[in-house]
Amino acid sequence: MYRLDASPRSAATQALDTALRSRGFEVGDFQLEESRAAGLAEYVGASGRMLRVRCRSTGEERYYTTGSGSAWLGAFLMDLAKGCFAEATRLHGGGFVPTSQPVATRPSP
Repeated sequence: MYRLDASPRSAATQALDTALRSRGFEVGDFQLEESRAAGLAEYVGASGRMLRVRCRSTGEERYYTTGSGSAWLGAFLMDLAKGCFAEATRLHGGGFVPTSQPVATRPSP
Protein backbone atom coordinates (compact mmCIF):
# COMPACT_ATOMS: atom_id res chain seq x y z
CA MET A 1 0.00 0.00 0.00
CA TYR A 2 1.27 3.45 -0.87
CA ARG A 3 1.19 6.24 1.63
CA LEU A 4 -0.07 9.62 0.44
CA ASP A 5 0.97 12.66 2.43
CA ALA A 6 -0.39 16.15 1.97
CA SER A 7 2.22 18.88 1.59
CA PRO A 8 0.67 21.97 3.17
CA ARG A 9 1.11 24.99 0.91
CA SER A 10 3.60 23.28 -1.38
CA ALA A 11 4.24 24.73 -4.83
CA ALA A 12 1.85 22.12 -6.25
CA THR A 13 -0.86 23.11 -3.77
CA GLN A 14 -0.44 26.79 -4.58
CA ALA A 15 -0.59 26.11 -8.32
CA LEU A 16 -3.72 23.97 -7.92
CA ASP A 17 -5.42 26.59 -5.73
CA THR A 18 -4.68 29.34 -8.24
CA ALA A 19 -5.93 27.25 -11.19
CA LEU A 20 -9.14 26.29 -9.40
CA ARG A 21 -9.91 29.77 -8.08
CA SER A 22 -9.31 31.40 -11.47
CA ARG A 23 -11.85 29.01 -13.03
CA GLY A 24 -14.52 29.59 -10.40
CA PHE A 25 -14.11 26.44 -8.32
CA GLU A 26 -14.28 26.36 -4.53
CA VAL A 27 -10.71 25.52 -3.49
CA GLY A 28 -11.86 23.90 -0.24
CA ASP A 29 -13.76 21.27 -2.24
CA PHE A 30 -10.46 19.86 -3.54
CA GLN A 31 -7.74 17.86 -1.87
CA LEU A 32 -4.21 17.41 -3.23
CA GLU A 33 -2.00 14.61 -1.99
CA GLU A 34 1.49 13.78 -3.14
CA SER A 35 2.80 10.23 -3.05
CA ARG A 36 5.97 9.84 -1.03
CA ALA A 37 6.38 6.28 -2.32
CA ALA A 38 8.61 6.16 -5.40
CA GLY A 39 7.16 2.78 -6.42
CA LEU A 40 3.81 4.28 -7.45
CA ALA A 41 5.37 6.68 -9.96
CA GLU A 42 7.72 3.99 -11.24
CA TYR A 43 4.77 1.66 -11.73
CA VAL A 44 3.32 4.05 -14.33
CA GLY A 45 6.73 4.82 -15.84
CA ALA A 46 7.28 8.25 -14.32
CA SER A 47 10.52 9.50 -12.82
CA GLY A 48 8.98 11.69 -10.11
CA ARG A 49 6.11 11.37 -7.69
CA MET A 50 2.38 11.05 -8.10
CA LEU A 51 -0.19 13.73 -7.26
CA ARG A 52 -3.76 12.79 -6.49
CA VAL A 53 -6.36 15.52 -6.95
CA ARG A 54 -9.68 14.62 -5.34
CA CYS A 55 -12.97 16.50 -5.32
CA ARG A 56 -14.54 16.09 -1.90
CA SER A 57 -18.14 16.78 -2.96
CA THR A 58 -18.18 14.30 -5.85
CA GLY A 59 -15.46 11.81 -4.94
CA GLU A 60 -13.93 12.20 -8.42
CA GLU A 61 -10.16 11.91 -8.44
CA ARG A 62 -7.35 12.09 -10.98
CA TYR A 63 -3.68 11.20 -10.78
CA TYR A 64 -0.80 13.20 -12.26
CA THR A 65 2.92 12.50 -12.37
CA THR A 66 5.51 15.03 -11.26
CA GLY A 67 9.23 15.25 -11.76
CA SER A 68 11.64 16.47 -14.39
CA GLY A 69 9.76 17.63 -17.47
CA SER A 70 6.36 16.94 -15.93
CA ALA A 71 3.43 18.96 -17.17
CA TRP A 72 0.98 17.90 -14.46
CA LEU A 73 -0.58 21.35 -14.15
CA GLY A 74 -1.16 21.57 -17.90
CA ALA A 75 -2.71 18.09 -17.85
CA PHE A 76 -4.94 19.14 -14.94
CA LEU A 77 -6.07 22.29 -16.78
CA MET A 78 -6.83 20.23 -19.90
CA ASP A 79 -8.88 17.85 -17.76
CA LEU A 80 -10.88 20.80 -16.40
CA ALA A 81 -11.47 22.04 -19.96
CA LYS A 82 -12.73 18.58 -20.96
CA GLY A 83 -15.28 18.60 -18.13
CA CYS A 84 -13.50 16.67 -15.41
CA PHE A 85 -14.60 17.89 -12.00
CA ALA A 86 -17.53 19.69 -13.70
CA GLU A 87 -19.87 18.85 -10.82
CA ALA A 88 -17.53 20.31 -8.19
CA THR A 89 -18.65 23.15 -5.94
CA ARG A 90 -18.31 26.56 -7.58
CA LEU A 91 -17.60 29.94 -6.05
CA HIS A 92 -20.60 32.22 -5.74
CA GLY A 93 -20.38 35.00 -8.29
CA GLY A 94 -16.82 34.73 -9.35
CA GLY A 95 -14.02 33.30 -11.26
CA PHE A 96 -13.25 32.74 -14.89
CA VAL A 97 -15.13 29.74 -16.21
CA PRO A 98 -13.78 28.55 -19.56
CA THR A 99 -16.31 27.93 -22.29
CA SER A 100 -16.18 26.50 -25.75
CA GLN A 101 -18.68 29.12 -26.93
CA PRO A 102 -17.34 32.24 -28.66
CA VAL A 103 -17.46 35.42 -26.64
CA ALA A 104 -19.62 38.15 -28.14
CA THR A 105 -17.85 41.49 -28.56
CA ARG A 106 -19.20 44.90 -29.35
CA PRO A 107 -18.21 46.51 -32.64
CA SER A 108 -15.78 49.41 -32.46
CA PRO A 109 -17.37 52.87 -32.78
